[in-house]
Amino acid sequence: MAVIEAISTTYLEADAASVTFSSLGSYEHLQLRCSARSDRTGVGYDRLRVRFNSDSGSNYSNHWMWGENTTGSANRQATNPDIEVYYIDDTKNNAAVFGGVVLDILDYRNGSKNTTVQYVAGFKDENEIASFGSGCWDNVAAVTAIELAADAGSNLMRGSEFTLYGLNSS
Repeated sequence: MAVIEAISTTYLEADAASVTFSSLGSYEHLQLRCSARSDRTGVGYDRLRVRFNSDSGSNYSNHWMWGENTTGSANRQATNPDIEVYYIDDTKNNAAVFGGVVLDILDYRNGSKNTTVQYVAGFKDENEIASFGSGCWDNVAAVTAIELAADAGSNLMRGSEFTLYGLNSS
């Protein structure tokens, strides 16, 4: 039986450039649940940028599939400076709409293999956008900090909420 415990929640009372979790505990896996919005303007969406241990080197890769209304696509990126989670909402749409994200960070304390993630994300406003994907941090260091930021916007907006959970198998 899996055990899940809330580690920490950050609720933004004001816009913020980033959110960092650095007290991760000793779990098998981590799960991050977000309700987020960025201050990017005029497009209708943004991406949530994820970095580990303040590493902004070109050693992340991403794979994703997404659908918007009746259109879909798939893509990948290699040698990226972060893992990009597709999509959260931006300022083009209804101010009450935030993108939902569930991100699993698998075996994050293992210091002998790369850290991988998987996620589902999306929101509904004038369009319906849903995605799922995965990412890899090409570094064998144990994850000790997780930084989250908007990819194209300058800030994550007031009202965004991020909760980190620890998961153990028993």
